[in-house]
Amino acid sequence: MTKNVLFLLIFLLSTQLTSVNSKEFSLSENDIEWCEEIHPQYETLGLDWFLENYHYSIEARVCASLYVDPIWDYVGEDRIEKLLDRSQHYVDLEIQESKEEAISGINDPTPAKIPSWIKDVAKFWIDNLIDDGGFFQVIDWLVQHGIIEIPYAEPPEGESAITIPSWIKTSAGFWVDNKITDDEFAIGLEWLINNGIIRV
Repeated sequence: MTKNVLFLLIFLLSTQLTSVNSKEFSLSENDIEWCEEIHPQYETLGLDWFLENYHYSIEARVCASLYVDPIWDYVGEDRIEKLLDRSQHYVDLEIQESKEEAISGINDPTPAKIPSWIKDVAKFWIDNLIDDGGFFQVIDWLVQHGIIEIPYAEPPEGESAITIPSWIKTSAGFWVDNKITDDEFAIGLEWLINNGIIRV
């Protein structure tokens, strides 16, 4: 079995698991309207105050994720529907993260950002079961789905082998072990792209 086939199997399995999670909980139109009502508090008082004030509820965490998602600024007539669709992605992440926290005993109060199946792929990469190119496919998927944002990216000239610095692997290990947050891990991934090490 090739490494890319292994990656594809992990991705497909995780997609199936996520679809099961999505039936457990979802936001309603009233929840989205609530997100809109309390958005000024988030803007004025910041994420930490916002989450603590709303007791780290799943609704507040999903609202916080929506606030930084590009879809939040969408102004079309179907805005509520688009926000509901996007919110399900964040609900799934929060449910999966809660399950992982229950097992590990480590609580991360920040909103979930990166799907949990990425940790499985990162672990394979750390253990050298997939190469840097395979892990690059994961990073590319995160960028294409708007999960990590790349403000600028100037790709290097010509074709070259993908070599990811070893400190990124160390950072991935900390993330897999829940020692750093999704946002902290994403900073390293964004650095790879912004410094032309990998191209998306």
